[in-house]
Amino acid sequence: MSSAYIKPTSAGDRPVSPDAETVTASGVGRELRRLRKAAGETQAQTARIIGVTRANLTQWETGKYLPSTHNARQLDDHFRAANALFKLVETARSPQDHPPATVGDAGVVETSRSLLQVFHTVGAKLAGHLIRGDDGKPLGWRHNLQKTTGPKALSTAYGINAMLVVGDPYIDLHTLAEDLYELQSEHGWRGRAGGKRPETTASVVDALFRTSTMSADEGLDLLEESLDSYSRTRPYLLSAVLHTAARLRPDAPLTDRLIDALLAARLDFDGSQLWPEKNEAGLVAPEASVVHTARSVVALRDVLRSREDRNDVREAADEATQWLIDRSHSDDGVAEDLERPRPDGDGTTRIIIRHFTSAWVVQALATAPFLPLPRLNRALGTLWERYDADQGLWAWGSGDLPIWQTLDAVTALRAAALAVAAPPLSPPGTPGTT
Repeated sequence: MSSAYIKPTSAGDRPVSPDAETVTASGVGRELRRLRKAAGETQAQTARIIGVTRANLTQWETGKYLPSTHNARQLDDHFRAANALFKLVETARSPQDHPPATVGDAGVVETSRSLLQVFHTVGAKLAGHLIRGDDGKPLGWRHNLQKTTGPKALSTAYGINAMLVVGDPYIDLHTLAEDLYELQSEHGWRGRAGGKRPETTASVVDALFRTSTMSADEGLDLLEESLDSYSRTRPYLLSAVLHTAARLRPDAPLTDRLIDALLAARLDFDGSQLWPEKNEAGLVAPEASVVHTARSVVALRDVLRSREDRNDVREAADEATQWLIDRSHSDDGVAEDLERPRPDGDGTTRIIIRHFTSAWVVQALATAPFLPLPRLNRALGTLWERYDADQGLWAWGSGDLPIWQTLDAVTALRAAALAVAAPPLSPPGTPGTT
């Protein structure tokens, strides 16, 4: 056993036991930080030895994310933790029993057992939908889980990110991410239709960075390369890329340029600066879009987590959030038509993008400075209407099971669970639901 486990000098230096009643990502982070300091290493030194970025190690130590199974094993071996650190990570990743959702004395919500069960079911179902080769090697996911098509880079990135949210440990995400990384040298991350696809690049880079397969610098270069003048007219594209850039490096020059472009994409609607579906010359009677405003707010709040120098970002997010709170219409899903020039210059390619509006409204409201609980509950109700309990996943109105919809749903539910409130985090009809 490592000497780091011998003679703790204070409660803060005491090891976090994997046999504790509740093991969280924060507990893993504290233990990882304790082991590193006991070894006399800086974050940069440990990250270099493990083969990840310092930003990755920071995210693990702060409890924002858990290390992958591969990285947890490497960390355990490096610190000679005799499997204790690895077990701690896997325990935190696995669903644990908790009482139904209640609000404690500090006003902090305790996640209901039903939500943890839903997350466990999502992980198991996605694992079951994973496409494997004849040798059993995981190849990725298809876009619509109901179909029989082959895996795609974008849908595989969605699957990896969804697995990271629900914390399912039964798939080697690191190996899957490494294979996804290699696809960029083939027909890659731009889709079979060709052309630049910033939203695809953003999703794949996000998955690769979160699994420690790609550095922040490489990811930022790829995001920069994917952008063109058309992207500046589409808040969806700008917010998708900004979301990933803010995760990679919130103070990067690209992040600032994306912030400025996203703020410039707003239009004035009855005195409020909001986001339409598109902002380009010649628009006739544009309308403020709920989902594009919500997606933009989420991206801007990502920036504000680590940036205090952009008051314009905070003001824009607060103004748009208030508009979302005041909205009385249902948060129904919508479709967006992206018409991109072909790479050979011969015409254009149309791409239909569906948006799970309620999931993005939940995320936008859950990160607001003052939580609007009634409005959040309404959006959560719409989100749960799309949950297919038999499939254990979220389904579109036609019965399709797009993997991106489940990713959006679990991401929104996780954001709501972390908010200071007690929203309806269990599916309707589940014991413990109010």
